[in-house]
Amino acid sequence: MDPMKRDDDENCPVCKSSKYLNPSIKFLMSPICYHKMCESCVDRIFTQGPAPCPVIGCGKTLRKNKFRKQTFEDVTVEREVDVRKRVSKTFNKRRDDFPDLREYNDYLEEVEEMTFNLVNGVDVAATEAKLAAYESANRELITTNAARAAAEMQAAAAASRQELDAARVAREFAAREAEEERREAEELKKRTLDALASGDRDAAKVIAEVQLKQSGERKRRQAEAQMRLRMLTEGRKELLKSSLLAGRRGEVLEKVWDPLEGVTDESEFYVVQEHYENGWLDNARKDVATQAGGYSVGEYCGRSLFEAFSGLTFFIDEDAEKKDDERRAPTLTDLMVIDAVS
Repeated sequence: MDPMKRDDDENCPVCKSSKYLNPSIKFLMSPICYHKMCESCVDRIFTQGPAPCPVIGCGKTLRKNKFRKQTFEDVTVEREVDVRKRVSKTFNKRRDDFPDLREYNDYLEEVEEMTFNLVNGVDVAATEAKLAAYESANRELITTNAARAAAEMQAAAAASRQELDAARVAREFAAREAEEERREAEELKKRTLDALASGDRDAAKVIAEVQLKQSGERKRRQAEAQMRLRMLTEGRKELLKSSLLAGRRGEVLEKVWDPLEGVTDESEFYVVQEHYENGWLDNARKDVATQAGGYSVGEYCGRSLFEAFSGLTFFIDEDAEKKDDERRAPTLTDLMVIDAVS
């Protein structure tokens, strides 16, 4: 196509209509001969069945269901893309199908040579015969590699969805955290003013207690968010890993159903032992009154270790700027200023 030629100058070779005279005209193209004509001429000529191409000198038999809109502006590019899709559908071997890199490169060179011949019309008959012979001899391998490619596409799509889910979880956590911080600030202000109004307790102690409680709740929320994000990330890695193994040597990977979706009570940071040398724990194991209500020393040890290691999933450097503000309790003057502003 002439690069200086505008879309308004395109016309149908059958009825001679153009976009200049009819702006709503739609052109369709057949991948058999790559000749374009308007949609009305396609309906008029090919509705009754296959018919020869109306372009003078073509003579190829065309069908209506094969016509489609042109994707690329240059017809040569359109033809090359179609040929490459067709050739790659048959010659779909991968690197792991060859014993060494040299054979794989020779295979790629052969495929590129066949593609060049079909695009440029060089030895088309011999190339078509070679393509048909290869497809007949390697039908099973072609089917296997096609299944692998489909499995990889599905796994990549699922991994992309999980990545979007992880981003959504992060956004929800950020919004929820902002709301919780606002609520905690209001609670801290209310509790402090109540303590100052009653005069029964020291305001600094009340503030310290509230801040300690809020810090524990914040850590718990962060731990839950980190666990959800880790589960989504690990699930994405498993999907990508399974896509690489799917279809090899005709194997079918079956996913084992897990009702908890991989969630366990085991930690990657510690292992709860059956026995710990501790005098208080030994007395608790022997005391009937302590165990009468269902108290378990093992559950106590597990909970203690969980609380001790719960902070390892957070980055201390990110909170370094807030340490001074959290350590300093607001004075009575600060509270009066806050109350006056609000």
